[in-house]
Amino acid sequence: MRLPTLRPRLLVLLGLAAGLTIVPAAACKEKPAATVNEVNKLDAKAANAPEPIEDPRFKEFFDHVRAYIHVHQTADAEVPSLKNTDDPKEVSVREMALADRIRELRAGAQQGEVFTPGASKEIGNIIASDFTARSATAQRAILLEVPMKSPPSINTDYPTRLPLATVPPGLLLKLPTLPEDLEYRFLGRHLILRDIKANLIVDFIPDVVPVTPARSKSAGREAHP
Repeated sequence: MRLPTLRPRLLVLLGLAAGLTIVPAAACKEKPAATVNEVNKLDAKAANAPEPIEDPRFKEFFDHVRAYIHVHQTADAEVPSLKNTDDPKEVSVREMALADRIRELRAGAQQGEVFTPGASKEIGNIIASDFTARSATAQRAILLEVPMKSPPSINTDYPTRLPLATVPPGLLLKLPTLPEDLEYRFLGRHLILRDIKANLIVDFIPDVVPVTPARSKSAGREAHP
């Protein structure tokens, strides 16, 4: 089975570490935005980097992605289609129904079932290399609001109630490209593989983001939950 249309995406889940107070976006918009723009300018130089769709390092990973997509498509075909795609309530109800059916089909799924050990190691090396090649200013721009959280659980809902922000595109170009139904996100220091239509955590790589001096002291204390 061929993978569906592919595109690389990586989002960072923003939020708060325990005990911190939420700061309105308007209150901190100017300075972070300027820093992020600086990072994006640096990443523009990586725009011609090849997307590793056929990279042999990730052959086993892509096999496992195909297997999951088969599960997703099976569940999607069994859940009634939306009658009104403009109704947020109907969209939410179907999303939950799809997630429940996938959970049934993947009962007993374990961490590392899609992110194989080999893929986890290679992706970890890619992310570590990308971060360490950046200046302290660039690292702060990426990690500014990323909270420290305990590792997530497989087959659980992804906490989309927290605000999101994209990371620089240079890193995206270096990661294995995903089908349309899946995306990467960071949750704390953990890389999440998320099913978009089901809002489901498919798999994750724990502690993949390096601990750097750019992180705050409070974040550092929670680096290893």
